[in-house]
Amino acid sequence: KSQSPSATTTTRWGATTVASTMTLAHQAGISTFVTGGIGGVHRDGELSMDVSTDLTELSRTPVIVISAGIKSILDIPRTLEVLETLAVPTVTYQADDFPAFFSATSGVKTPWRVDSPVEIAEAYLAARELGLSHGMLVAVPNNDPAGAAVEMAIQDALKQASEQGISGQGLTPFILKTVAEQTEGESLRSNISLVKNNAYVGADIAIAIAEKRSSSSTGFTQSIDDGSSSLSKVVVLGGAVVDIVAKPAEGTHLIPGTSNPGSCTESDGGVGRNVAEVLSRLGCQPLLYTAVGDDARGRSLMQRFEQVGGIDRSHTVPSVGTATYLAVLNGHGDLHAAVADMDIFEHTPVPTRTSLNGAQYLVLDANPPIAVLEEAAKIANEIDVKVCFEPTSVPKARLVSENLGLLSCITYCFPNIDELMTMADRITDNPGFMEADLSSTTHHLTHEQSAAAIVLQHMHPKVACLVVTMGEKGVLLASKELEDLSFENFPVREKVEVFNSTGAGDSLCGAFIAALTYGKNHAEAINFGMEAAKLSVQTTESAISE
Repeated sequence: KSQSPSATTTTRWGATTVASTMTLAHQAGISTFVTGGIGGVHRDGELSMDVSTDLTELSRTPVIVISAGIKSILDIPRTLEVLETLAVPTVTYQADDFPAFFSATSGVKTPWRVDSPVEIAEAYLAARELGLSHGMLVAVPNNDPAGAAVEMAIQDALKQASEQGISGQGLTPFILKTVAEQTEGESLRSNISLVKNNAYVGADIAIAIAEKRSSSSTGFTQSIDDGSSSLSKVVVLGGAVVDIVAKPAEGTHLIPGTSNPGSCTESDGGVGRNVAEVLSRLGCQPLLYTAVGDDARGRSLMQRFEQVGGIDRSHTVPSVGTATYLAVLNGHGDLHAAVADMDIFEHTPVPTRTSLNGAQYLVLDANPPIAVLEEAAKIANEIDVKVCFEPTSVPKARLVSENLGLLSCITYCFPNIDELMTMADRITDNPGFMEADLSSTTHHLTHEQSAAAIVLQHMHPKVACLVVTMGEKGVLLASKELEDLSFENFPVREKVEVFNSTGAGDSLCGAFIAALTYGKNHAEAINFGMEAAKLSVQTTESAISE
């Protein structure tokens, strides 16, 4: 796995280890991976310290690995001890003895026996619900063992390797080749047979996981109650979207009515998901409540979120596709047409009071229905969890401003200047708005500050803050404490080349909230957020900079 970055820059053929394949499978949204045998602690490993990274990967990547146990050329008891130390669930399928690759038994009692694919699926999904990141090793006894001659060949091969000074990465290939030669192909025949058997079991486990996931989804909007207090200081409720951008080949123009040569790129998006990813990368381990379809895109989207340190609390809807935004650009890079498939947001769940207990902040974006946002915000207010709001777009900012009940629950709001002006205009259009209430405090303010004062008046009655992004002008921090208003401008310190501005506001929002959780004041949090936004605009492929 350590060579994966350099290997991807070459065009040569290669092969992946169990550790590397686990990583790639997880990134592709695959939960079940079949192999022959895994690596482990080498014989005399207490002297050589030769321990496979397969064991480490099993402790941190949530993929089930189905194998015929640990390769018999290794020290099986010590390998099982290491797996126990790393808290990796290790089971044997329909047997009490742990298998030894070529043999159905190693003489070592299995840590845990399971007798059906459903048992394995339930254990795997329970670990995901608990927010655990480890994988699972399922050992399947060889149904066509090679016999005692293999162990004798292994011992002879180990002796030859020692005499020839073969160690490290070259040891395993040497032993397997020597054993195959000495057993006249018997070990190879057994190896092929066990892989086929593992594949049958692996397929049954994958089906059981899919069926369990499907049966747990009702297809209706519902509150999710995980039965315990929040695992995080921050809970995020909002959209998770797959963004697809298509553009014609360089130097060509888009021709309507026919196919055009060009490129298509896919990335993870959605304001709520973006903010949650920033919080994850900054060590906050947020809970993300969203809705995704029971499809490959939805599963991959949330697995990638878990991979950066977030905790998935998504609601899977079997009858609706994962939210997808498709943009077609013209030859100049400007938007030519777009399709937004966002129906899934109508199924966004409401975090319950139980799930919010222990959190400091609830972050909302404007993608879920207003009723869902208002219910979540009111629950948070009742238990002293501060509500943060990202308006998402000008039309959605306007809709939220029409709901003064929701607005009054919000302590922190992160609009851009256009969204702020829209919110202020909509509030002043309200028949109940009294301009005289603000005339004594806004006559000396700038246009932006006056708009901020109007919105602040209708936010949380005690303390409220607006963090307004203004492009090249920087950021405006507008604050209210009871009746007292204050304003502070944070100019852009350093101009940078902008490659992608789509995630700048989300990056600022996530970094600002993360800074608050680490005890920073508002000014420090703004500066931290602006640094995150600066990194974001300089990335070319993703809305969120790593």
